[in-house]
Amino acid sequence: MRDISKTSNFLKAINKYAAEQRKKIKTSAEEFRKYELQKAEAEVLRDAYFLIQNEMAQMKRNVASEVSKLEFEERKKLFAKRQAIVEDVFKKARERLLEFVSSPDYVDVLKRYAVSISKVLKKSGTTLYISRRDEGYADDIREAYGKICKVEVSDKIKIGGILAVNKAMSLVVDETIDAKLEDQKKWFAENSKLNIF
Repeated sequence: MRDISKTSNFLKAINKYAAEQRKKIKTSAEEFRKYELQKAEAEVLRDAYFLIQNEMAQMKRNVASEVSKLEFEERKKLFAKRQAIVEDVFKKARERLLEFVSSPDYVDVLKRYAVSISKVLKKSGTTLYISRRDEGYADDIREAYGKICKVEVSDKIKIGGILAVNKAMSLVVDETIDAKLEDQKKWFAENSKLNIF
């Protein structure tokens, strides 16, 4: 009986040891499983983070590109609108100037231009160019200039005024209404507050 008791105790000890080993292995396996699961979760989270960052960066690029395209299109529209306004303003100004050069007051303006030019081009040899419609004022212009000069028609002068050339002095004085209107376009562009940018 002693042997059975010893054998029984021995089996109990072996069973106890086996149970402890099983428990250790189970605990160890559980810890290993948890560790691997956490590691896998960390990798998935890291991959998801990078994926989200890449998607956000791509979305930002797409939005920036779309905004840039829209801004460009709107600027084109604004530029076209601005050009239309400028063209309309200067078309009306040109029409008014053409009305003025047909008025009786216009000859006085031509005389003032001639006097002004004579103060700059003092040597002989000056040619005064005028528009075809101003041919009838040639004598008035010559008289106002006060020196010997030639008065010739230039088809380049569309509205009116005088373009004076003195080759001996190598000088040109532009008192044409055409040039003054063109100068006003530059002034208008700088001061009209119709800037696009």
